[in-house]
Amino acid sequence: MKTPRFAFTLLTTAAAAALMLAPAHADERSAKAKTKESSSWSFDAFSSWVEEVAGNISDSVSGPKRTGTPFRWTGKMAAGKILEIRGINGRISATPASGSEAEIVAIRTGRKSDPESVKIEVIPHAGGVTVCAVYPSRDDDRPNECKPGGGRMNTRNNDVNVDFEVRVPRDVAFEGRSVNGGIRAEVDGRASVTTVNGSIEIDAGALTEASTVNGSIRATVRTQVNSPDDIKLSTVNGSVRLSLPEGVNADVSAKTVNGGITSEFDGITVNKKWGPRTAEGRLGNGGRELELKTVNGGITISRGSDR
Repeated sequence: MKTPRFAFTLLTTAAAAALMLAPAHADERSAKAKTKESSSWSFDAFSSWVEEVAGNISDSVSGPKRTGTPFRWTGKMAAGKILEIRGINGRISATPASGSEAEIVAIRTGRKSDPESVKIEVIPHAGGVTVCAVYPSRDDDRPNECKPGGGRMNTRNNDVNVDFEVRVPRDVAFEGRSVNGGIRAEVDGRASVTTVNGSIEIDAGALTEASTVNGSIRATVRTQVNSPDDIKLSTVNGSVRLSLPEGVNADVSAKTVNGGITSEFDGITVNKKWGPRTAEGRLGNGGRELELKTVNGGITISRGSDR
């Protein structure tokens, strides 16, 4: 009985695509003259359109999306502690808290699987607080578990998506971990974020890591120019953009296979020979390592905020 609805969805999608492509062919010459920003906007708009179409198709095949009861947690955290969020499927968004209390809201949605089947666990420990989306395990002898820094998590045949909204106190470090979902964070303290399929956008007082496989990275280090922590930014399919404050001390190395490298710092020398592009240099007094890597994408290192 779902076949007519599915066919209707596909026909509607095709019609929408034709309407979108028609003006593009008519204005082909002007499109070639558009700036990179315009191209980026068009790509983002197209991605949103594809996501909406995919949602319509999923509704036809698997039924409408269901939303579980929102999970909410608040708790005071001392300065120097770590607030760690560990997700599997879903986005993570972090912003500054207004005081010393951390706040977390998790929204669970699913089509085939029950959103309530995924539990949100909060684990206080000596180093801070770890919060995980814990999926039901298919192996009763090996249950999924939430642990600081890691833990077993098997999500086979479960399509529940968990989106985290997090408020991070000023003097608390933030760590965000996901597999399928982008991460966006604007925090005052130190940050470290990783995902596999998703882009990263991060603005932090200090940064230690931002890594993904399929997605671009846009990172800003705002204030802590003399932090002793190394910085590693890496992706495979996507660009890397890093903005650094004046007076930063670091030994820089950057490498891309398919893409260019640009830098606004005189202390960084870019190798533009044929083949993989590389760049090296010392900023200020050097000391900590600053490593940027991608395979398919460009690398940009700029002064101050690029927003």
